[in-house]
Amino acid sequence: MQIKRYEVGSIQEAMNKIRKDLGEEAVVLSTKRLRGGKVPLFEVTAARDASKIDVDSQKPRETHESGGKRPSVPAEMDMIRSDLTEMKSLIRDMRKEDSIRRELSELREHMNTLMNVLGTWEKNLFPGPASKIYYLLVANGVSRERAYKLASTIDEADNFDNTCKLLEDKITGSIPVTSQRRRKGVIAFVGPTGVGKTTTLAKLAARYAMSEKMRVGLISADTYRIAAADQLKTYAKIMGLPIKVVSEKADFKEALSRFSDRDLVMVDTPGKSRKDQGYIEKLQDFLSIGVPVETNLLLSLTASRENMLEAASRFNMVNYDNIIFTKLDEATGLGAMYDVIDEVGKPVSYLTVGQNVPNDIEDANPGRIAKLIMHQSQIMEE
Repeated sequence: MQIKRYEVGSIQEAMNKIRKDLGEEAVVLSTKRLRGGKVPLFEVTAARDASKIDVDSQKPRETHESGGKRPSVPAEMDMIRSDLTEMKSLIRDMRKEDSIRRELSELREHMNTLMNVLGTWEKNLFPGPASKIYYLLVANGVSRERAYKLASTIDEADNFDNTCKLLEDKITGSIPVTSQRRRKGVIAFVGPTGVGKTTTLAKLAARYAMSEKMRVGLISADTYRIAAADQLKTYAKIMGLPIKVVSEKADFKEALSRFSDRDLVMVDTPGKSRKDQGYIEKLQDFLSIGVPVETNLLLSLTASRENMLEAASRFNMVNYDNIIFTKLDEATGLGAMYDVIDEVGKPVSYLTVGQNVPNDIEDANPGRIAKLIMHQSQIMEE
């Protein structure tokens, strides 16, 4: 028996070489995929009975492929058994891969069918103006679930514009806002990194100190971000307000004690990565100082709906009182605000519409927010 092994890039390549070297009478003993190489390779072992080789065209080899004496028949049989075992293992692996591919293919078909069904369902969801309302809400960033609930609860008017007005009034009545009373005490600003906590604090500090003539003190606990405290110090210097920079809870208490003569103390906190699991616990402990602290969660409207909802859930531990939506001027798809407000159930206190201190901030107004949710072109206040 003549045995040859081949390392090839494909089974077809192996078959071509086997026919050339061993003729049509050759049989494949094993096929094995080689792992670890940059290019996929197969090891194919083939054999042919030496007595059947045409002596005129190809003489049987008396030595093994690798040189030396030809192995004895028992050794050859052991090699064949080993190769057959490997071939069976390869076939099993291939069957498993085929099964996985079939399952993925079936899953893809099911998903396509589901999408087709949903598409058909959506097309026939509502008659008349309500259907347009549904698509308007979804296009503007409201989730499909909440868009469906909103569209299904309104009474259709005689035309699309009047139906929009009905829904806008309904949304207006569902949005809680913070009463813009004359605040006193301690106000903290929390939220993910980059949402504009320092700038928002400066805008409100200027409003309270200059427009409402309140005695305001500032505290920066943001010692993680480079130059964050310096930024707030610059604002404080311009407005003529005292500021303390703290890093520990004891320092925070001492700063509050020094500001005991102030009508209002505003606290800037650091924003940390969502990967920092212990940050929220530390922040909760930091703000637990034995006196009431009104806490505002800032969410950037440039973030996705999922990111805003995740942040709102993550900061639940600090039991925030209000929401401030920031970067309205940079955002699209403002309907996501409705999902956040509906999910969280907390009142909205302010919207920020730019970087200018102190002007680019406005009190939260339910009608204004409803217009933004319905029509994102209404970003700049009329």
